[in-house]
Amino acid sequence: MSSKKDKLIEEAQRLAIRGQLDKAIKIYEQVMAIDPSALSHRQRLAELLLKAGRAADARTEFETIGKYYSSNGFYLKGIAVYKQLQKFFPGDIPITLILAELNEKHGLVANALEEYRLVFDLYEKSSDMGEALRILVKMQSVDPQNIAVRLKLAETYFQIKRSDDSYTAFQKLASLLQERGDTAALGKLDARIRQLFPEKTDFMLDVLSEQVSTGNVAGAVSGLQVFLRTNPKEKRAWELIIEAYKKLNQPQKEKMAYQHYLSFFPDDISARTGLIACHAAEHDVRGALALLDEYEQEILSSGNHFDDLVAVYKTLEVADPINERVLDGLSRIYQAAGRTGESDALAPRLESLKHLTETGDGVPPSSDESVFTEEASFGQQTPIPEVFSPEPTDIPGELFDTERAGDAAFDSEIPSAFSDEIFDEPAFGEVDVVDAPEDSGEELEIEVEFDDFEAVDIASTDDDSGRQEDNWLDSVGEILESISTTPRGVRFDSSLDGADAQSHYDLGMAFREMGLFDEAINEFRQASSDPARRLGCLIFQGACLRDKGDLKNADTVLRSLLKPGLDQEDFLSAKYELALTCKAALKNDEFARMLAEIETVSPGYRDVRSLIAEIGTEKNDLDFSEEDFKGFGL
Repeated sequence: MSSKKDKLIEEAQRLAIRGQLDKAIKIYEQVMAIDPSALSHRQRLAELLLKAGRAADARTEFETIGKYYSSNGFYLKGIAVYKQLQKFFPGDIPITLILAELNEKHGLVANALEEYRLVFDLYEKSSDMGEALRILVKMQSVDPQNIAVRLKLAETYFQIKRSDDSYTAFQKLASLLQERGDTAALGKLDARIRQLFPEKTDFMLDVLSEQVSTGNVAGAVSGLQVFLRTNPKEKRAWELIIEAYKKLNQPQKEKMAYQHYLSFFPDDISARTGLIACHAAEHDVRGALALLDEYEQEILSSGNHFDDLVAVYKTLEVADPINERVLDGLSRIYQAAGRTGESDALAPRLESLKHLTETGDGVPPSSDESVFTEEASFGQQTPIPEVFSPEPTDIPGELFDTERAGDAAFDSEIPSAFSDEIFDEPAFGEVDVVDAPEDSGEELEIEVEFDDFEAVDIASTDDDSGRQEDNWLDSVGEILESISTTPRGVRFDSSLDGADAQSHYDLGMAFREMGLFDEAINEFRQASSDPARRLGCLIFQGACLRDKGDLKNADTVLRSLLKPGLDQEDFLSAKYELALTCKAALKNDEFARMLAEIETVSPGYRDVRSLIAEIGTEKNDLDFSEEDFKGFGL
């Protein structure tokens, strides 16, 4: 059977070379009937079917190959197959969705987002906004930190009149920006919300409230500090920052926040109770009792803070267990709350303390005994400067984090003007806005475009030689960047770790094997973000340029890489690819000379010896000295 298959393959290859495609296809179909698992021959069959104009049959064969790879966990090979299919069926949604899912499964987030974006565009063009929205939600789940996707999702919700969902999505986007400390973008987003939702006057407070309730308290505090500097009389903001300091367990800042809160809202019973609790928590018996003398009756009259007052007195009791005024106050609160049993239980202790105080039998004075008398006024006992001042002129910086004092982010006001672009930075997308006339009832047209990021540069080291090498490789990278390839769309995340770089590298190799040279170049370009493989990726990009027929640029790139200081392996790799480029350009003499150089340095390197034999050139026919290889680390 094997012999028959081999003969059929030879015959099919001869027919294909002669251009007899229909006959060659029939022979390959026989091969598939004999050995259905021969994927390389099935791929050849698919390619011939395409050349013969039988696109539907070719698609069936390619999908058979792709499904085999995908179902067996060979995601990179599956991606390469479906990418080739996508080239022939560029508007086919199922193919692009499979590509997106395979990239997602392999952890290639940026590639997955780019494929999903293509699907979104197709649905949007066909006005199928339900499916378009579903894809955006999927994209957000793939990369929750992606600003462009979140912005597009929020705007799309608004466009299809799902206002509540749009507002929620904008809130989540703002929360993400708040976490990143991007106050400029937050200001512009706030202005955008005022334009789309003029009735929502508390957008930023809604965002900050959500952060406090969901656990991002530290990020919320910084936003509240900025907000309060420009909106010091906003009661809800003070309540939120007090809650945040409680969650952060920062009692000093909590107390100061209460003090400033009361300077604007002096009659707030909850704030008075909270401030008293702060003094008690600090075991400041004197300060707490002074405030209780002043406000206890009003607090009790509100009928809502019995438990809070009990907690205050119990805390004070721990701080000063023999303080008669503390026990008396606790008993009084119990009685007011109708908890007479607990009040009665305190009576023996109170009587004992009163007896000891009257007889003076060795009882030390309580912590506040030398300070207070029954006739002492509140102002004489514990003055708290400016706490109840009706119109403060400023909010002292002590309320805020001292390490951030003077930070421009905290000193600048949130912008109110709306610009044509929501965000200045490319990460936030380009937003074109057509303002609807006031009170016209006309719909607001919104278009949000995904961004096109450029490839990131690799950071140089402190070492001078490292900087020189980076500058040299940067120049080669700039050559490659200037060469037009297939549009890459969005580079959603330019920071790659080692695993990501390896995946992009492997996918580049798979694309190259499938003849998808533009796609391979883009993958090698992303993989080159890893300094450890940067040079190798540049070499392969040059090789891909040669493979796609761009010999001039391939020659330029590969020659630029042959610089002094390369180690032997890098030198040989670049030299080998340059030699093949010379061969493709019919520079046969230079091709032969380079092969001889490689064989002299590294006998048996790759297939150099067989290539030399093919052109009838023996390495001994050419005379090379050691001087020819100086400067290459050899």
